[in-house]
Amino acid sequence: MTLTSYNIARTFLAFGLLITLIFNSNYTLFGYDILHLNNPVFDYNFYYILREHLVLAKILSIIILLIVISGYFPRYSGILHWYITYSFFMSSDVADGGDHIASNITLLLIPLTLLDNRKNHWSHQIVSQGNLKLYLMNSIYFLIAIQICAIYLHAFIGKLFVEEWKNGTAIYYWMTHNHFGINPIFKDFATQLLSNKFIVIIISWSTLALEFLLASCIILSQSNKKRYIFLFSGILFHFGIMLIHGLVSFFFIMSAALFIYLMPKHSQFSLNQLKNKKIWKQFINQFLH
Repeated sequence: MTLTSYNIARTFLAFGLLITLIFNSNYTLFGYDILHLNNPVFDYNFYYILREHLVLAKILSIIILLIVISGYFPRYSGILHWYITYSFFMSSDVADGGDHIASNITLLLIPLTLLDNRKNHWSHQIVSQGNLKLYLMNSIYFLIAIQICAIYLHAFIGKLFVEEWKNGTAIYYWMTHNHFGINPIFKDFATQLLSNKFIVIIISWSTLALEFLLASCIILSQSNKKRYIFLFSGILFHFGIMLIHGLVSFFFIMSAALFIYLMPKHSQFSLNQLKNKKIWKQFINQFLH
């Protein structure tokens, strides 16, 4: 099994939607009425077509997402993956910005999946210099990079106009919010943490700094090792958001985006390499020097 930004991202995107479909009822996802969009394009929405059989629609969606995760037949599963992701974003009552991002990325990945003639996307990938797939991959990854950069830059700039973010108290209000606040499991710990104003300010401003730095990563060269530092930092950042606010699918979607954005396009790692302790030591030493 070979790990690349391409197959990791496809898997994370599919898994994010998969757990949303499995752990939520049809009423939670779509409400009583799925006819809430007055748009001709909506007539071709998967969940609209099967609006009288949403259980069947959910089962078929889960099967398609499992196929994507398994890695088999990417040439055919790529379009289906986008179709299911886009249909969910357009029709679900609980779709958020993460689902919008997933819809855009799966759409942009379609050309790569169509050119992927492997039986399984987890197998070793050979991309020859100068061929069409290499140019297409570079172009698509650049388009996705611009979008992810814009997301973090917009999040950073938008917060600068909010007084609570400027004075460093925003994290306190978010964590104590009645609906979006911290998970009750961590409530006692959070109460003690938030009682220190300096910690609250540090967390708030660190969030701003990280979002700005992640947006700035678009200027890093593909060979720059700092990409991995920001990749791990971004994933830890969204993992923290998942623990605090319960945004599980959002974590997987943003992690997928970060892998495409920050993991070098042509990097490939086998599981045997990842099990080798020497490689991890060399990897860590590169950051320390």
